Amino acid sequence: MKKIITLVLLNYLIISSAFSVSFTFQNQQSKSKNDPSNLRDYTAEELEIIHNYIDEMVLVDDYTFEGKDCAFKIGKFEVTQELYKAVMGINPSYYCKNPVEGEDQAKRPVEFVSWYDAVYFCNVLTTIVMGKNQCCYTITDIVTETDDMEAQKNKVFKDDPTYVTYIKSANVTINHKKKGFRLPTMDEWLYAARGGNKSNGYKYSGSNNLEEVGWVLSNSNRTTHQVGLLKANELGLYDMTGNVKEFCEDLRHYTNTKNEVFPRRISIGGNMFSKEDKSSVTFYDETLEAPGNGGQGFRIVAQNK
Repeated sequence: MKKIITLVLLNYLIISSAFSVSFTFQNQQSKSKNDPSNLRDYTAEELEIIHNYIDEMVLVDDYTFEGKDCAFKIGKFEVTQELYKAVMGINPSYYCKNPVEGEDQAKRPVEFVSWYDAVYFCNVLTTIVMGKNQCCYTITDIVTETDDMEAQKNKVFKDDPTYVTYIKSANVTINHKKKGFRLPTMDEWLYAARGGNKSNGYKYSGSNNLEEVGWVLSNSNRTTHQVGLLKANELGLYDMTGNVKEFCEDLRHYTNTKNEVFPRRISIGGNMFSKEDKSSVTFYDETLEAPGNGGQGFRIVAQNK
């Protein structure tokens, strides 16, 4: 069936109650995979998935940075496999089959994405919703790679070996003056995970009882789970502890014994393999920008302008 956006759905999606700005959904035919301004056609179902995620984003209206009001919206949930596929047309996740009985496979968090994949996703989503002029990232010199080694492994969760193609490297510049979707800074993520101005000072995001709020080593059965099944934190955010780690924008540098310097990105929140001592709201890793892995995902934010 030819992919069509009906006029009724388009009018429904043009104004989103989730933000103080209007979102005009763009529908363009793809011309270049490296240019998010050129989009494929999207089905009504895909646009509804996108709209629903955006509509549920949570306002953090009391956040300040360097003395300035920097209110933002943050995903109520980690980016799910259905949202990533709706936006990008693919699902790269390792845990793409065999969900826990009673759980919705499509609503498990996406993973096996690089940091570059995550920021590229943000640009594509922004272009769909607001137009390319609101993208927070300028991404050039994109280099992709297919993970042959991963494909040669005998994967438990896939019937056949699958070659995971990801963005290995790119030049990325960030502009927070734009209204588009992006990764949170570590400071934004921490403020939201702690519960904002409603914080009760919990050790984990939303509780002092780890298993009440997070899928971690002790209760996950070493697999990801449908988002939103455990207790939310004080702001109504789910899975800020456990399930998959979440990328932040922040750049760090690692210097090895040969004095070689390698870039790292903040990865925070713990995942389904995390023990108690690595699940606190403040614990984070400095991880490679690429490739991804089955325990690494992300959630998105946007300025409330």
